[in-house]
This record gives sequence, structure tokens and C-alpha cells, in this order.
Amino acid sequence: MQLRHKFFTNPFILDLRALALLRIGVGLLILADLAIRTPDLSIWLTDSGILSREKSIAYSPEWRWSLYWLNGGALWAGFLTAVAAGFSMMLTLGIRTRLASIVSLLFLISLHNRNPLLLQGGDNLLLLLLFWGCFLPWGERASIDASMVRTTRISNDYFGAPGIALVLQVLSVYFFSALLKTGEEWITDGTAIYYALHLDQYAFGLAPIWRDWHGLTQLLSHYVWWLELLAPPLALLPIWFIGFRGLAVFLLIALEVGFLFNLRIGLFPLISIISLCALIPRALMDRLWRSSPRSGPAIQIYFDKDCSFCEKICYLLKYLLGLRSAQISAAQDHEIIGPVLERENSWVIIDEDDNQRLRWDALTYVVQCSPRFSWISSILSRFNDFGDRVYIWIGNHRFELSRISARWLPWRDQYPRAGKFGSITAATIALLVLWHNFSTIEQWNPVHGLDTGVEANYRIPSPDFFMPFYLSLRLDQRWGMFAPYPQKENGWFISPGLLADGSLVALNDNGSDRAPSGARPNSWEDQFKNYRWRKYYSRLWEARYSEYRLAYGSWLCRSWSKRHDNLSPLEAFDFYFISDFNQPPGEPGVQTPIRLTQYHCRDVDLLAAEPVSSAIKESNNTELIEMLGIGKDVF
Repeated sequence: MQLRHKFFTNPFILDLRALALLRIGVGLLILADLAIRTPDLSIWLTDSGILSREKSIAYSPEWRWSLYWLNGGALWAGFLTAVAAGFSMMLTLGIRTRLASIVSLLFLISLHNRNPLLLQGGDNLLLLLLFWGCFLPWGERASIDASMVRTTRISNDYFGAPGIALVLQVLSVYFFSALLKTGEEWITDGTAIYYALHLDQYAFGLAPIWRDWHGLTQLLSHYVWWLELLAPPLALLPIWFIGFRGLAVFLLIALEVGFLFNLRIGLFPLISIISLCALIPRALMDRLWRSSPRSGPAIQIYFDKDCSFCEKICYLLKYLLGLRSAQISAAQDHEIIGPVLERENSWVIIDEDDNQRLRWDALTYVVQCSPRFSWISSILSRFNDFGDRVYIWIGNHRFELSRISARWLPWRDQYPRAGKFGSITAATIALLVLWHNFSTIEQWNPVHGLDTGVEANYRIPSPDFFMPFYLSLRLDQRWGMFAPYPQKENGWFISPGLLADGSLVALNDNGSDRAPSGARPNSWEDQFKNYRWRKYYSRLWEARYSEYRLAYGSWLCRSWSKRHDNLSPLEAFDFYFISDFNQPPGEPGVQTPIRLTQYHCRDVDLLAAEPVSSAIKESNNTELIEMLGIGKDVF
């Protein structure tokens, strides 16, 4: 008996067009991430940077690996980054999509393992989406690969173990995030949003305007918790599926949009939005992804029968431009067109008026006929002479291009999908990852103040036998965003440096040479170049990452001389975090200086005399002395 009642739908059926949106989004976000990292490539990824390969390997857990560990030079790091960008572009365009997915995953794992102090939850989610994409047919729509398929599957529905794994992965982010939020700030007093928006390193945009509206922040604290807990099961309801799934996806995307306008958390909200787009049901995708009402005129396209590259380009243009009515044939099979192609060494387009069009003019006309991109034809028409030269070059090299396209753009009878082995593998990993996510929950009773009847201190054991595979592929998951409660320790960093000539400077990632000040920074940009630097400094502040501070000190001493060859060498510096502990609404914050480390660029034994503190005392900078608590027992 087939369940075809309109109120019942399999919640694990995905739409191929939604998967295409996921693929394109993941590819573009990887490119955006590489663009953000590239200006500081030598700092993050080389031996001369902030963390050498030796330290990176020593501090990494067992089973981690990275291609960046093979060489510590900037040239190697730049080469790997360029190759990663190339495969990410292939993924975005859908060229050899499965290969591009796997290679992009290997490069992203390598990048994350090289300097883990830069990572946040969004990086984990991006990598996980890419991992499941290796099993998914997310290149079956809106891709160059799709244009090389001779028999296209008509239905946009996709059901399989990889799809189930993806659905569970996307929803796990929210469901387990709610279960990990066990603080009173989420459960009873509703101050979680208040504290989150008062963290100056995160808050921006609209946050300063409304973060002291306590009635609203209390309401939203409870709303966010219940939304994260209930939206995932709501999205899995098979009854009235379109309405419930659409509502869940809409509310979660709205939540991420709220993050975008109020919190600096990098690409995380965009990654989350892209992941949720994959869950859009087919009925909604039919409205969002409507086929063009026009299919273009019934033009005829003739190609060189001996040139497989030429044939593929014709089918590619038909697919990308939406020319469903276009007819594609080999010129040699036509007694009139064949001689024209041989004489002109050009493909031939027959327009609606039976006129023959050749070379670049033919391309311009084909684009003009497109119901999607006809506006581009006016631009192409301005480059006829140049375009003909490009076309002639391609025509002269078409057989070499055919050999290349045979490898990178192969014909397929149908778009390939994961077989039995791939499906079993995806299902097994999905179950183990889900098991691991359950094992991260530390409190099963009570849940949000509700008695669940579970034994006190009950914990689901972790699947430890899975850890080698889990760690080697960086399937790391613990969705503890603002859990068990938002961080309350606000503050900023101060790093006074002492030069060899006795002068004092303020050190930061921009290499400032101004005098150090105890004043609170005016803005986030005064402290950090981008959110990667913010994450790095916040990790150095945490006690569990204290071993990385020496590597930071060594880099700062080396880089100062390179960037300030006109100034005296850096002798020593102190690294402080000025803790401004956020109090409950209406109460003033409490500021406390915390010296994270002292570092001497020449001789560690000279630190006993506290050269930086002594120099600050001699400078009579009372504001800085008071802010850092110099002379007081505060360290």
C-alpha cells in the first residue's frame, strides 16, 4: 500500500534543487573563508608565522593530519590555498562535483588542523556539510556536470541514506545546542540574550540599541531555547509536512538573520542559512525555483562531429541558457551545413529566419535567445573582433580541448548517485555521529527545569572506538553556542611593549607604534583585523590554550623587527586581558586586569625584574598603571 495521502510525506525526501543551493553556497563560503584568511596567510600557515609546524603537530590530538605540515614555507601555503580555491570553484560550478567535493574536504581538513585556534562552530558546520556532500548528488541540478547527462531524471525528489544523514546533521546543530543550554540564564531569569549582546567582542549593529530592553531580551531568551529544541522535531513531522517543515526552516533562518545583524560571529550565520536551505521541501522549491515560462526560440545548433569538446559546449550552453527548444546536430550529417563548417572552420547557428551565424556572432545570438541571460548579449556584441580571435584560437585547439574535456567533463548516461557501499557508509557514520552528539549532553534531568525521570548524573557513553575515524576527518561536534550560558567575562586586550631604547609601545596585530593606553578601545576594529584574529586572541585568553602563548610571543618579537625596521627592536612585552565582568541588568561591570603572559625577546631570565611593569611605572602613566593594577597583587 502506497502512502500518498496529501497530509503524509516522508520527511527525509530532499529536493535536488535545494541540494544544488547547498552545493553552490558551500563552495562560495569556502572561497570567502580563503579570501578572509589569505592576507594573513604567512602568519597563520607558515613556520615564520604565529604557529610553526612543529608546534602545530605537537599540540594537535592524535589522528589529526594536514597537508600544510609537509612544508612550512609561504610558497607551499600559497600553492595549497590556490589549489583549494580552484577545487572550491569547481564545486560551485558543478565540475566533476564528486571529485571536487572530496578534494575540497581534504584541503579544508588540512586548513583547520594547521591552526585550530582560529576555528569556531561555523567552521565545523561548513566542513560537515562538505563531508556529507561527498555522498550526495548535489551536482545533479544547476551544474556543468548536469549538462553532460544524456538522460536527466525528471523528478526533483531524492531519498537515500546520505540525505537522511544531512537532515539529521543540520537539525542536530539546533537540537543539541538547546540541550546544552542548562544555565539559569536560559531556564529561569531569561538573561542569556542580555549577556550575549553585552559582549563587546561579539555585539555590533543593532545590538547596542535594544540590548538593555530587558523585557524583550527575557522573552527572546526563552523563545530561542524553545525554538532550538522544538524546530528540529517539527521539521521531521510527516503530517502536514510542507507547513511544518516550511515553518521550522523559516523560523530558524530568521534566527540566523537576527544573528547577522547583532553579533560578530563570522560566516557562521551564513553557513547555517545555507544548511537550512537544503531542507526546503519540494512544494516550496517549485515556487522559489520556477522554470522559465519561455524556452527560447527553436534555433538549430550545428557542431563539428569530430570534436567532442564542441558538442559538449553546445549542450552546456543549451542547459545553462535554458534553450529547451534548441536542436543540436552534427554539421557533417547535413549536406548544406557540413561544407559551411569545413569552409569557415566554425560552428553554425541557424536562427528563426534561416540565417546562418558563425563564430562570436553565433555565440552572441545564442545568448540573446536565452530567457535567463539575454541581457548579456548586448555586452558580448561589443567585443566581436576580440571574440572572433578567441573563437579562432579555440577552434585551432579544439582537439586538445577535447582530450581535456574527456577527463574533466565526461558524458554520463545518468547522474551518478551513491551505491550500496556509499549508502551503508553514510548511514553508519550518521548513526555514530548522532550517538556522539547524545554523549555530549551532560544533564538529562532536569531539562529546562522539567523532570524527565532520568537517573541523576546519567550520561550516554561516547563511542570511543569511533574516535580515530572521527578525529581524522574532523567530524568534531559539540554544539555549545552560548552554552551552558553566555560568557559573562567581557573585556579587551592590552599589550604594552618595551623597546630596546626604553620607549613603550602598544602592540597589537596591526603593529601599532603608538604609546600604550589604559583606555577602553572605541570599537572592535581597534583591536582585531577580522574575526579570525578575535577568535585567536580569545583562545589565548583561555587557560586550556595557555601553551600557545609562548609561540605568540616568539612571533611578535620576530615580526616587530620586520615591520618596524626604523624603530628600536622589541625587548619585552606583557600581555593583559582587562576583564570587565558583566553584572545582572542595572548593575555596573567589574574590571579586573589579568596578565596572561610575560615575554622577553632575548633572555627569559630578565623577566624576573619585570622590565615592562618597571618601565610603565617610570613613565608615570597613571591611567595605564591604574588599569593594569601595577604594584598591586592582581596577577
